[in-house]
Amino acid sequence: MDNELRDGSSIPSDRIKLLQIIKNEKLSKLIRFSWWESEESMEQCEIAQDEVFSLTAGPLLLYFESGLVIGAASDPSRNSVILWVEKDDTGYIKDESIENDTDLYPIDAEDKIYSSPYWGQIVGQNIKEINIIKRDPQNALFEELPNEVGLEIVMENDMKFILSHGLHDDSDDFSVLTTSQLEVDLIASLKWFAC
Repeated sequence: MDNELRDGSSIPSDRIKLLQIIKNEKLSKLIRFSWWESEESMEQCEIAQDEVFSLTAGPLLLYFESGLVIGAASDPSRNSVILWVEKDDTGYIKDESIENDTDLYPIDAEDKIYSSPYWGQIVGQNIKEINIIKRDPQNALFEELPNEVGLEIVMENDMKFILSHGLHDDSDDFSVLTTSQLEVDLIASLKWFAC
């Protein structure tokens, strides 16, 4: 993988080459790195036990069968989801790797307690399609921002998930959503763009 792809974190439209690489790749694991332990996440975020993977605070790592690992989070200053290369198949590992951050608590998508069974239908599938979700600017302050508030990933079995910047509650929190978790009132302000 060339160095340009490893260069920091950026919004999805600046990472089209990386997104093209993961198309047709098998997703072998999804791990959320929570700011809190699972029990505390339920209290802090006021969420149900099986929503912790999806709605806790903290980044996500997407692991691919090839050895590539991509990180995702959100950046309120850009009103967007951001992506970066955490590891690749050449042995590259990002400085300050999330896996090595002892302040974060890993929660597997396939966790039987803190995740829902939906995520088990995503892991182990190949990625078929990727769409960037842009939001109309909420006010003048957002006009100059990228507003790439989501990255929809469609699997070969047609199951989907969204790397989201507040699309479940109109906040600036990162979340990993099923389509059914989208805040209904926001849908009219969203546009999907194929990668």
